[in-house]
Amino acid sequence: MDKGIPEIVDFNVLKKYQRKGIGSRLMNEAESRIYKVSTYAGIGFALYADYGPAQILYINRGYIPIGNGLVKDGQIVKYGDKVVVNDSLVIYLTKIDKHS
Repeated sequence: MDKGIPEIVDFNVLKKYQRKGIGSRLMNEAESRIYKVSTYAGIGFALYADYGPAQILYINRGYIPIGNGLVKDGQIVKYGDKVVVNDSLVIYLTKIDKHS
């Protein structure tokens, strides 16, 4: 993430606790803390099926892509680049605090 936007990093809910509202409650708290210091909250996710529940959660919460496309190990992936799909191939999103 760039532009000085506070980022929620390594957000995980154990599989056996998913779909019980725990992730949403944790995100509510993280966003509440972020919005005390910033208008924006940022988050990223990897691009394979294991991250499907997180991808859905973030989109449903109003996060939108920042427009950098794919990022691999902190570097923007350019057309024609070859990359390995793993946890370090991500897309970053932001959400604006609608209360500010």
